[in-house]
Amino acid sequence: MDEKLIQAIKKIHEPDGWVHFSSIGPDGGPHVTPLMMGIHEEGLLFSFTGKQKKRNLERDPRACVSISKPVTFGHVIVWGSVEIRHDEKAQEMWNEMIRTAFGEERFKQIYRRKLSIEQTSLGILSPSHYRIYDLD
Repeated sequence: MDEKLIQAIKKIHEPDGWVHFSSIGPDGGPHVTPLMMGIHEEGLLFSFTGKQKKRNLERDPRACVSISKPVTFGHVIVWGSVEIRHDEKAQEMWNEMIRTAFGEERFKQIYRRKLSIEQTSLGILSPSHYRIYDLD
């Protein structure tokens, strides 16, 4: 992933913070949901537990995420496509995202989940383009 993009996101996004994630709904309109987001060299990471987001992305993998800085106009918008994964490496990436956001102790107590098609999935957004505004 582009280093400039990674640094911009890290300026305004905490690991346990929320972002606005948009996929394309069944009627062609946006389907927007607040989600946690992780950053990885392969792309932006998301934990998908709802069925609608997964159905939307299986039908059309295009997505957009908006990350804003409170009280200012500073923001980052990222467009790209999402791959939904459940493999062993995806599990490791998901575990690290949750551990980073909530800490080791809480991860062990609450957030230990096995990725599966039926339940929680890892989504990896590969950026195609982005906009960074007013972060300097």
